[in-house]
Amino acid sequence: MEAKSSTEIRYAFVGGGIIAAAFIERLITSGTAGADRIIATDNRAERLSALRERFGVAVSGNNPDAAGFADVLFIAVPPPAVRGVLNELRPCLKPDAMVISLAAAVPIALMKSAAGESAAVVRVIPNTPSQVGCGMNPFCCDPEMSDSQRAKAVQVLAVFGQALEIPEQLMNAATALTAVGPTYVFPLLSALKQEAVQQGMSESDAHVAVAQMVLGTARLMLDTGREPDDLKLMIGTRTIAEDAARSVVAEAYRKALGKVNETERKVGQFAASGGGD
Repeated sequence: MEAKSSTEIRYAFVGGGIIAAAFIERLITSGTAGADRIIATDNRAERLSALRERFGVAVSGNNPDAAGFADVLFIAVPPPAVRGVLNELRPCLKPDAMVISLAAAVPIALMKSAAGESAAVVRVIPNTPSQVGCGMNPFCCDPEMSDSQRAKAVQVLAVFGQALEIPEQLMNAATALTAVGPTYVFPLLSALKQEAVQQGMSESDAHVAVAQMVLGTARLMLDTGREPDDLKLMIGTRTIAEDAARSVVAEAYRKALGKVNETERKVGQFAASGGGD
């Protein structure tokens, strides 16, 4: 079968929560897909109404409608629900459809056992900056996927920002880093903005200044390839308690990783007990 061009691909989202909305918005605002080539399904009518009103996409309370429509099917449900959803979708999946899971802690092998061994499955760790095309989305692919299928996955994910292919055994570590990562940064942005406003800057000026400062700092690190501990020496004044800051962030990362690992353990137990069949 001849591959479809990027402008012909049809997308579906099973699950209409925050990350699905972020991805839908990016598909539309980037010009990758019009609303007529996107459908979302969910078991909550209020979510579907919100997505239809906000983006003009088709919606349904029936998950198989998504499978029958989509060339690329995003699974955006909570981890314990993934296996059951894929079991439900399996009879309706198009032969050449790609299944992209946005759920944390659900292994590819478990998903293929539900979707079928012939299904092309990609596991992605999404983050919220994907909404503006600046995401950092680590992913891993079904080992049985062809080179052309892998290339298609890379093409799809590029719409949302950087996509880094990593071994599946590192996906939980990546989740704690990139998916949860913005929560480590936002409190710092908020504190800096508030302090600047208290010193007389306007809300709007402080908002832009803080965001651009962090954006530029990250760009400096990427473009120079230099380590953060090296780059900090470019600035003569340093007042933050670095050891305390490192400790707080490291502890937050370890807690996030522990939660992701525990989720994976529970998903495995649920599947072993027959849950989702």
